[in-house]
Amino acid sequence: MAISVRTRFEVFKRDDFCCQYCGRRSPDVVLEVDHIVPICDGGADDPINLQTSCWDCNRGKGGVPLAAVVTGEDPHDRAILLLERERQLKEYNVVLAEQQARIQDDGWELWRYWQMERGNTKKEELETAPRWEIGWLLRAVEYCPKEQIRAFMDYAINRRMDRNLRYVCACVRNWRYEHQANKDMGKDGYPG
Repeated sequence: MAISVRTRFEVFKRDDFCCQYCGRRSPDVVLEVDHIVPICDGGADDPINLQTSCWDCNRGKGGVPLAAVVTGEDPHDRAILLLERERQLKEYNVVLAEQQARIQDDGWELWRYWQMERGNTKKEELETAPRWEIGWLLRAVEYCPKEQIRAFMDYAINRRMDRNLRYVCACVRNWRYEHQANKDMGKDGYPG
């Protein structure tokens, strides 16, 4: 038996003229009345078994009961997976924040060392740096041990190449190339 116009209107009104699946409203979509328990599974035309659905959602659902898992995936397992991903993401962000803090600390420690070894002990010289120099130091400590950078600073100072960090930059660049070449060659001197 077809659902009466009056029953359809009451269901639409009860559901605030809004699709109960996707939330779209009339007049943006064509609304229909959907059986929660499909008629093919013994559902009735009782208003308790009816809800508002847009045409797209009703066709997508078809005769599948709401409790059925359409994707073949257990919603509980999916929820656990999402919670695990969220936990791992939080842990990753903590590690990332700690790494960034270490990089900042190491970079500024090297900057203060550089300034003090050159005889600059004023607070503003120790706490401020030209943008390119501190930026370079922060990037360099990501891949080069700070002890190695400090050794290059000592070498630059001993050779009187301490006007700025350019000489140290060149030493670190050469170290990086050599380090990468050794890594590429393997321990025995042969590739790979």
